[in-house]
Amino acid sequence: MTVRGGRPALTADEVEQRREAILSAVLEQISERGTAGVRMKDVARAAGMSIGTIQYYFDSREALVLAAYRRHSENVVSRVKSPFPGEGDPWEGLRRTLHEFLHVADFTMRTRLWIEFVAASARDDQLLELLDSVFLTWKQVVREVVDAGVADGTFSPRVDPEVAVDALLAQLDGFEIAHAIGSRGTDVERIELVLQQTARALLGVEPSHPE
Repeated sequence: MTVRGGRPALTADEVEQRREAILSAVLEQISERGTAGVRMKDVARAAGMSIGTIQYYFDSREALVLAAYRRHSENVVSRVKSPFPGEGDPWEGLRRTLHEFLHVADFTMRTRLWIEFVAASARDDQLLELLDSVFLTWKQVVREVVDAGVADGTFSPRVDPEVAVDALLAQLDGFEIAHAIGSRGTDVERIELVLQQTARALLGVEPSHPE
């Protein structure tokens, strides 16, 4: 095993675990303090590491924030892509997709992160590019389920399918903002129910399909 400065070198798994701990600490700081409030010393304290260790893996605060948003986005997208494999009942696939999105990790923390992500992206081209990629990926996930339902007759859209997808995502975005600020009636269960009922109305889902 390679030795640096008298200490055994970390394995690839150990390096990844350190990076994960650092990025998790960054996301917690963003949720609590906002993107502009992230400081290396606070991240180091939350991660239980020295500032030098943080800087060894991420050479700047900007690189640290970008990596944290990228990792968070990848994790969320990977979860919501899995419920509908391209076969089976499209309505059930859409219900499960929405359910998974609302139940990935802590929804309150995620809504706060999303608001911070959008705000920070307005001033950072790299974050803006990442945000656009995340949004398009999430939209494609929903669109694929809708297209499958239209193709097999499960859905009889009352509007153009593209409009239906945009309307669902816009409603979800609105709920995320309302939930983040603590508005009444925006608990996860109610959000899921309203989204399902909206989807039924837009996509013409027959009553025989359960909630």
